[in-house]
Amino acid sequence: MSITKTISLNSILLDYENARHGEKQSQRDIYKWMTSGTVAQKVLKLAADISAKGLSPFDVMGVVPSKDTDKEGWVVVEGNRRVAALKFLNNPKLCPDLKLRKQYDQLKKKAVQPIPLRVEFAVLKDFSDASYWIQLRHGGEHSGVGVASWGAKEYDSFLARLGSRSTNRSAINLLLYALSKGLITQAQCDQIAVTTLHRMLGTPAVRKELGCHVSKGEVFRIADEEYFDRAVATMLIAMANGKASVTELKSVDQRVAFVKEWKAAGAWGDYDEQSPKLISIESSSAGGADVGTTNSPDASSNPATKGRPAKPRSGTRDRLFALTTHGLDVPSNETKVHDILRELATLKHSGSKGTPISVSFLLRALLELSSDNYITNNSGVMRKVEHNTSLRDKVRCSARHMQAHGKLSQDHLDIVLRHCVEDGGMLTISTLQKYLHSVAHFPNGETLNSMWSELKYFIIECW
Repeated sequence: MSITKTISLNSILLDYENARHGEKQSQRDIYKWMTSGTVAQKVLKLAADISAKGLSPFDVMGVVPSKDTDKEGWVVVEGNRRVAALKFLNNPKLCPDLKLRKQYDQLKKKAVQPIPLRVEFAVLKDFSDASYWIQLRHGGEHSGVGVASWGAKEYDSFLARLGSRSTNRSAINLLLYALSKGLITQAQCDQIAVTTLHRMLGTPAVRKELGCHVSKGEVFRIADEEYFDRAVATMLIAMANGKASVTELKSVDQRVAFVKEWKAAGAWGDYDEQSPKLISIESSSAGGADVGTTNSPDASSNPATKGRPAKPRSGTRDRLFALTTHGLDVPSNETKVHDILRELATLKHSGSKGTPISVSFLLRALLELSSDNYITNNSGVMRKVEHNTSLRDKVRCSARHMQAHGKLSQDHLDIVLRHCVEDGGMLTISTLQKYLHSVAHFPNGETLNSMWSELKYFIIECW
């Protein structure tokens, strides 16, 4: 429990055991620390800001009663440097460094805002009472209860609200584009250092490999959409997974080598350069479908339409899912599964550039790796499944175990079992062989979408 009270700075003592400087024996020792080394300029700049703008209305300083029983007094437990700055502004002679003393004296004389001698403080009973709030303020987010510090992404968004932009604007735009297209997840986005991505986009050879152009913080693609999305997804996911640290991407040569390595690994191929088209940050359409980039000149230049969500596309979705909508909680160390998910999220199974056979093979691989994961994690309670057990038997066994333990409904079990026994079902190797060799057996987008919709609950539960 605390109260607020206006107290004279003359009655305030700086904290002898503040976490920043450790234990000090006297106020003079604390003044000396506040005016030495790197902290000296920080306190001076804080004082300059106070003399120009006043104290922040968002930050209330905190005190507890002094243990000195001879006279009433208070000890700062929150705002030690601010109180020091105020003390030096009110009485520059308290500053032990003569050069800094003159600077504080000048700040006092030229102050735009009145330098307060009496300030409102939050008064708490003792340090134990104050420690909870101090920890929330300085000890991290504490699952959302504490103060959440801004990173580069949040600060850039704040500047955008003010009609300004930071030097990292192009990197932010690319991340938002990748999120809106489902090329990366929010968790992956949070792992990417914006400043490093900005350096990547600032390297001409990297931009060329990605198929993009950057101007005034905006990103334009000069490659076809499929190539660009594959390149962006591969690079960002590699960065999110820590494939190269910040220090390993400092030089131009390092950045170029990195993107070329992942170009080869991701099989981006080549592209025919197109006229620059501004990437558009849009919402995902209904049903988990990806929303394509709006490249119409009117859409990108008309203030009335810029930034609005695109209308959902009609017809069957041309990918199984977006990375943000598949629903699988796959551990970060399962890199092969993450690669499969990324490719399934970027490969189209329909349209002139669709690759339905590749999608069907990848879906089967995802199904097998998922069922193997479930069997491994439940080996102690499931009957023994041999290494050479067929895929459909693995899936059948896993699905029945899930249903018996309340993890899969009877309806979903029936659907999975139907896929395991029906001739020509996705789970038979013979069907996949027919997809590869027979003209009469060719998967289409509608069939693959239906297959994913019916099996995804089983696959999700495997993880």
